[in-house]
Amino acid sequence: MSSVHAFPTPPVSTKFGADSKLDECEVLLRHATEIVRGSLHGSRSIQSLANNDADTAGKLPSSAPVLSAPPRKVRTVTGRTVTRTIGRVLVTLAILAVTGLMLLVLIGSLADFLSEPNGVITEAERVRQAARFEQLAPPHGFQQGLKLVGVDAVGSANQGISVALSADGNTAIVGGPGPNNADRDRLPFAAPAGVAWVFTRAGGVWTQQGHKLVGNNSEYGGGLWSQGVSVALSDNGDTAIVGGPSDNRTTGAAWVFRRTGGVWAQQGGKLVGTGADRTGEPQMPLGQGMAVALSADGNTAIVGGWRAEAAWVFTRSNGVWTQQGKKLVGSDAVGRACQGTSVALSADGNTAIVGGPSDNTGGRRVPFGLGAAGAAWVFTRSGGVWTQQGDKLVSTGTAGSARQGMSVALSADGDTAIVGGLVGDGGVGAASTFRRSGGHWTQDRKLVGTGALAASSVALSGDGSVIMIGGSNDSGGVGAAWVFHE
Repeated sequence: MSSVHAFPTPPVSTKFGADSKLDECEVLLRHATEIVRGSLHGSRSIQSLANNDADTAGKLPSSAPVLSAPPRKVRTVTGRTVTRTIGRVLVTLAILAVTGLMLLVLIGSLADFLSEPNGVITEAERVRQAARFEQLAPPHGFQQGLKLVGVDAVGSANQGISVALSADGNTAIVGGPGPNNADRDRLPFAAPAGVAWVFTRAGGVWTQQGHKLVGNNSEYGGGLWSQGVSVALSDNGDTAIVGGPSDNRTTGAAWVFRRTGGVWAQQGGKLVGTGADRTGEPQMPLGQGMAVALSADGNTAIVGGWRAEAAWVFTRSNGVWTQQGKKLVGSDAVGRACQGTSVALSADGNTAIVGGPSDNTGGRRVPFGLGAAGAAWVFTRSGGVWTQQGDKLVSTGTAGSARQGMSVALSADGDTAIVGGLVGDGGVGAASTFRRSGGHWTQDRKLVGTGALAASSVALSGDGSVIMIGGSNDSGGVGAAWVFHE
């Protein structure tokens, strides 16, 4: 039969407050330690202790008086008492650990604050840079409705990778290109992985209009994104364009759809720009359709091809689409700028902007062009002829890998442009606005959404007074959008 150690009753502490609590914890901890020792050594520990006492007593001088110890009250520690004691110890230790952790956090926060005296100055500088723009907080906010999910989706459609609205907000188009490289092994005449869906609103209720939109194709597929990676709508919502850079072994294309009596049908053949390959260079994936835009009346379309370093303009006359002029290529590009990654048109279609986020790597040793400064180019049309207007747009005072031109937008009159940058200013993305006066472009200001890691998308209201900046990597990938108004 195993024995259980008996311990004297701990003395009652006469201390109060925090000292008494610590003393009690110390006593409980000692008891727990003795219990563990007892369970490990058992009765042998008691026998060893008795032998030691006997040896010590034998070594005492015979003349030394031997006093008999007064009888002590012994309390037997049962299993229930041991469990309760250990529980108290663990609870006490947990409380102490949490308290210590809170103290460490407070000390660390204080240290950071003291070590960053410019923190307040930096925030004030951002406010100053925003100038007369301020973050918009509508008094009543927006009411969220039901999410729009297209029917007949196959697998991981990635619905929502691109979206657009009509001017009155009653027609919406949603792109779903599927996974990247989903068309790599697609055979001719086989359906592409990507599609688009159109939804209409009536009485505040959204419903899908017709079947999903799929552009006709008769070539092999390829890598890159399928149809639906980019979409746009005309102002009245009756014309839609859908980009698909994976078509024909990544040559890419765009498809136009027309709505008549609530029924959608493809209008003409797919749009593919000519003269895409550079003379003397090996053929590369061109990726036409990576970005698309429409004029307000839907009669002018622009299609960006980021690997072709260009954009193409198409016009519609009597329902027939034709390419207008040569491809648009901005001058003074440094290295492979990836012109055509983003595009936008003014309402009348006479002003176009093309983003090239990989322009001017500046010797930065960052792979895949992520260390580039980036830029954007503006083109104007007169008499059906397109020419570059001024120098490329580059935001001043931008440090690091700004990647300007990852996203672009124009006001309705084309006199205000916004150029979004992916990374810059110490890891905080930004967007720069430019104003046109007398045919000359000048930088207006730079907008920074606090905490945004990327200005991956931008948008402008028709009059240019409201700006939206999207940051998909904000808060560890949760994402956010910032609205500024003049």
